[in-house]
Amino acid sequence: MRVFLVGFMGAGKSTTGRALARRLGCLFVDLDARVAARFGLDVAEIFRRHGEPAFRAEEARQLAGCGRWDDVVVATGGGTFAAEGNRAVIAGLGASVFLDVSWAEIARRLPGKRAERPLFATPEAALELYRARLPFYREAELHVRPEPGEDAEALAGRLLVLLGERA
Repeated sequence: MRVFLVGFMGAGKSTTGRALARRLGCLFVDLDARVAARFGLDVAEIFRRHGEPAFRAEEARQLAGCGRWDDVVVATGGGTFAAEGNRAVIAGLGASVFLDVSWAEIARRLPGKRAERPLFATPEAALELYRARLPFYREAELHVRPEPGEDAEALAGRLLVLLGERA
């Protein structure tokens, strides 16, 4: 089974993805980390030195490469699912799951991480980006909204149930 977690930056895709992969006994892939490794730079530095188009092109290559694994949980980047081509690749490879975290919760989680998030220059700019991407996230096959106080392990348990119902 291939599972692709989608949602805005700070939604918990990486943390939840690791927990879900442990429960499924499969590989976990963080798409942003793979892109960063390919460039030998962190994401913010890739954006500064090479620009967003170079980042997005490598992101698409890394995403397509996820098809080589039969059992994998992939934490996509916040912008991955906004690209039509990436949505098509994900639909062809496995299940997309939208981690539907409210803007209020995103804003609470991210203030100290602006340097790491190249598209989170100001809260206003991030909110505009969140609103622009939301319609794409809603195209995901499955949606799950974390409950207040729910940790990644508990959320991964709920995802297992949702994925089992899908199979």
